[in-house]
Amino acid sequence: MFYLRPPGTKGSAAAPHLPQRSGNTGGLGSILPLSNCPQLQCCRHIVPGPLWWGSRDPSLSALIYKDEKITVNQDVPVHEGKPHIVHFQYKVTEVKTSSWDAVLSNQSLFVEIPDGLLADGSKEGLSALLEFAEEKMKVNYVFICFRKSREDRAPLLKTFSFLGFEIVRPGHPSVPSRPDVMFMVYPLDQNSSSDEE
Repeated sequence: MFYLRPPGTKGSAAAPHLPQRSGNTGGLGSILPLSNCPQLQCCRHIVPGPLWWGSRDPSLSALIYKDEKITVNQDVPVHEGKPHIVHFQYKVTEVKTSSWDAVLSNQSLFVEIPDGLLADGSKEGLSALLEFAEEKMKVNYVFICFRKSREDRAPLLKTFSFLGFEIVRPGHPSVPSRPDVMFMVYPLDQNSSSDEE
C-alpha cells in the first residue's frame, strides 16, 4: 500500500520506498509500499507523465501478457516478501505509448499518479490497466494516489471519478493518514465477474 513519505524522512526496513521524481526533488516525498521487507528502490520519473525508470533490487522480469495494444511485464522479486512491480504499456498509436508502473500487494494494485501533466493517451492506458487488473490479475482493488496540492487536482478528481474511482475516506485500513495526499480506489467485485463466466 502506498503513501507519500513526509519530506526529510529516511526509508526503513518496514517501509521500502519508490524514489521521488528526478529533476523535481525539492521537498517532495516518495511513494512507499507498506510491507515488512528490505528497502525497495523502484522507480524514478525521468519525463513528465507516467513514464518511470530506476534502479531496482535484483529481480527477474517476466512477460505476463501481450496483445496488439497492451504489454504487461512483472518484476518477480528475488527475495521473499517483496512486492511485485508490474509494468503496463498501452499502445496509443504506432509511435506513442502510455506507461504505468504499479505495485501488486495483497490482491491490490497501487499506482502513483506522477506530478506534472499526464502524457497523451494516459486515460486510455489507465482504462486498459483497470480492465487487465480485473479480468487477468483478479485483484480486488486498484488504488491511485497523488498530492492534494497539485494545480490540476480538480480535473484529476473528475477524470478518475468518471473512470469509476472513489475517494478513499480518512481512516481506511489500506492507506495511512496523510492529509497532503489524495487516495482514490477502484473496487473490483470479483464475485460478480466470476458469476458471469
